[in-house]
Amino acid sequence: MENLSLKETKRKVLADPAMAARIRSEVVKAHHSVTLADLRAGLVTQQEVAQALGVSWRRVSAIESASDFHVSTLRSYVGTVGYTLELIAKSETGERIAIDIE
Repeated sequence: MENLSLKETKRKVLADPAMAARIRSEVVKAHHSVTLADLRAGLVTQQEVAQALGVSWRRVSAIESASDFHVSTLRSYVGTVGYTLELIAKSETGERIAIDIE
């Protein structure tokens, strides 16, 4: 087994188009799927989100761990941590359509 630097390893791996495509696909997936807590982490505390939303920190915790919530709740939460909410419908063929929720 050869000892390669990180730079050499990256160059070697990305030289294979199939491998490069798989890696890029996984990176995109990883960056497009985060929990609400992950989105908030490092930006603001649950207490700060709670104050901005006018709810208790326990409610913020419940929102972060919920799997079903109102779009308005999600929009407010996401806005509190500095993002806007976009809703995308995706077909089985991969077609993506933005849904207007404003």
